Amino acid sequence: MSKRGKSPREVTKLLVWARAAGRCQFRNCRKSLDHDLLSGEFDFNSAYLAHIVSSDPNGPRGDEKRSHLLSDRAENLMLMCDTHHRIIDGKTTWCDYPEELLLEMKREHEEWVDAVLSAGPDSRSHILQFSAPIGPNETAVPFDDCVEAIIPNRTPAERRSAEIKVRGMHFKDSDPTYWSVQPEVLREGFSKLIQGRFESGDIRHLSVFGLAPIPLLMDLGRLISDISEADVYERHREPAQWAWPEDGPNVEFSCSKGNQGGKRVALKLSITSHISDDRIAAAVGCDVSVWEIRSNMQRHGVIRHKDDLSRFRTIVRSTLDEIKNEHGMDVEVMVFPAIPVSCAIEFGRVWQPKAHPDMEIYDQTKEDGFVHRLRLAGV
Repeated sequence: MSKRGKSPREVTKLLVWARAAGRCQFRNCRKSLDHDLLSGEFDFNSAYLAHIVSSDPNGPRGDEKRSHLLSDRAENLMLMCDTHHRIIDGKTTWCDYPEELLLEMKREHEEWVDAVLSAGPDSRSHILQFSAPIGPNETAVPFDDCVEAIIPNRTPAERRSAEIKVRGMHFKDSDPTYWSVQPEVLREGFSKLIQGRFESGDIRHLSVFGLAPIPLLMDLGRLISDISEADVYERHREPAQWAWPEDGPNVEFSCSKGNQGGKRVALKLSITSHISDDRIAAAVGCDVSVWEIRSNMQRHGVIRHKDDLSRFRTIVRSTLDEIKNEHGMDVEVMVFPAIPVSCAIEFGRVWQPKAHPDMEIYDQTKEDGFVHRLRLAGV
């Protein structure tokens, strides 16, 4: 006679599946268990029903009285991927996963599912991933990280992202050829994957994740524009995540004006570090009116609140308007950025071709200082 309790009924299995939304309930896993992307199988059940209190009194977390009582109870079952099912029931590892810990994981996951599904259809957002080589390094933006970042305020509109990725190139961003090719790759990808769907109303909101050289991210922002509904995200190191940490002090921004008159303006964006005027002069000469948008704190990782970006957009908009009013629409504006990726995208979104002068975008290099990379211009 078996020592195990009765097997879960179909109704019990359905309850567990539904409450887990078909995803592994091990903490921070959330792997989808109804398909396999690597093999291309989209009708594939890879889930395990794992008992918290084993149905066998002698099994992991088993109990002489409770094992059989709980063997068919949804509250005692978790949906698990193969890896984590093996870990929580492994001969040498199950002791690391007591009943209290697994119940806590199950509760957290089901609260997460409830928050996501309660957001409603208006919360749906299409995820846009853009990545391009930075220096010698290839870049990537994992889709699961993007999903984690937008939840619970937004939910993914599709099971895949719209991905614009430049890779496998034999030249890097220090090569001039990079800048004659990559902006066009970005624009073609955006036109193919995003623009038409925005115009038709198929895409109503974008969640934007970018890892690329700053000038390209500014160009991405220009393509999205400020009239499109979009949230821009930033990859953080501490903690390692794309979601906004919403901790630490708020960042404030100020604008210092350059000399009046003249038709050459250098606009410094000093957020991650200070930009000295001699670096500007080395790139474009001394005959310029130097303006600056500056944060009250300057360091990498300084932007940690979504509202910081809102304040950045506001001061960029007012500064560009002031430059136009003081120097005219025909002024030559040269932009020197020391900014996070999210600010780069937002700068491009704020710039409007009919309202603001064209912008010449520079980028810092180790060998040659600031070098001209691309132009934001009206068509």
